[in-house]
Amino acid sequence: MTEKPEKWWEAPPEAAERVANNRRGFMEQFGDFEAVACEGMWLGSSPDGQYLGLQFDRPDGSIMRIALRWWDVEGFFTELAGAMEYMGQRQFALKEPEGKA
Repeated sequence: MTEKPEKWWEAPPEAAERVANNRRGFMEQFGDFEAVACEGMWLGSSPDGQYLGLQFDRPDGSIMRIALRWWDVEGFFTELAGAMEYMGQRQFALKEPEGKA
């Protein structure tokens, strides 16, 4: 049994550049993040455990539902963890200094 590294979601060195390019491309094509920010969300699984269900309440009042097959869930969470780490890094980098030590 091999141990997972602390940051299990990071791409291996040989794929790091490709993953970074994919994420940049996604951000560029996505458009206005604020305009489509959801007002709420729900997460659950199907009764048979074959699907992960996500439901998003959209700004216009409509609802968007997405179901991921069980074999895509690990990749989803890997991408989610990477995106959350990036968000934290950007928020920290943009935070105003609180004062001098």
